[in-house]
Amino acid sequence: MTGPIAEIGCSTISFRHRGLPEALRAISGLGLPGIDLGGLPGVCDHIPHPLDGRADGVVRELDRHELRTWAINVDPGAMNDPALDDAALEAAGGELIALAARLDAAIIVPCGAQSREPFVDEAVDLDRLARGLRELGDLAAARGVRLLVEGLHHFRFCHDRARAEALLERVPAESAGFVFDVSHVVAGEIDEVAFVHDFADRIEHVHLRDAVPGNINLSLGRGRADFAGVIAALRQHGYSGRYVLELETHDVAEADREAVAARAVDLIAPHLAA
Repeated sequence: MTGPIAEIGCSTISFRHRGLPEALRAISGLGLPGIDLGGLPGVCDHIPHPLDGRADGVVRELDRHELRTWAINVDPGAMNDPALDDAALEAAGGELIALAARLDAAIIVPCGAQSREPFVDEAVDLDRLARGLRELGDLAAARGVRLLVEGLHHFRFCHDRARAEALLERVPAESAGFVFDVSHVVAGEIDEVAFVHDFADRIEHVHLRDAVPGNINLSLGRGRADFAGVIAALRQHGYSGRYVLELETHDVAEADREAVAARAVDLIAPHLAA
């Protein structure tokens, strides 16, 4: 597949209320080449959590479709939580990394717990989170898997620019790349185009969803994200990675999700072709 569509994928989180077979069929119908496969507790269970040896069933289902898995989007545990010890992180993370290796996919992990409040204090939590990411990065590299961190998330510990920047200062590029989710940046009232210019050297994967301040759950075109500006800025800095629709939106009926996703492709593709 060539042209702008080859750069666009869709996260199965876009169809999180459907089972994995139904979600994959919906994405196949969009004519897109790749997916992010979701397995985030409380969000999407297309990868079971915990995995507990159930990877074979996931792989068998993926084999029934012609979609390439670009990344698995999973949570091995809140890495800023002192209760998550090294052995537990290595066990959970190792099993997920093994799945990513089987799929020839990257692994995306979150930027800490589902809370903005630190367990100890900001610096200590950042240090612990960074240490966990470096450890996972080593485990992933040993299996030929690239670790990516969604380093700014409106509802997690690294919810703002300052914490995202402090995290990346602690985690070298050799350990992890950065997932830029446009919606989380816009929801935090951060200039999304300026953010690209400032973090372009670390951005390796892009998630697309629209947002307004405080609300990340809008379909493309229904918020205030400047997708044209974001794509132009990324191109200016030489970005050649993927753009993944992660349409975990609350503004459409379930039956309309395929049509809304197709409109999102139509909105993004011309900017990639420009």
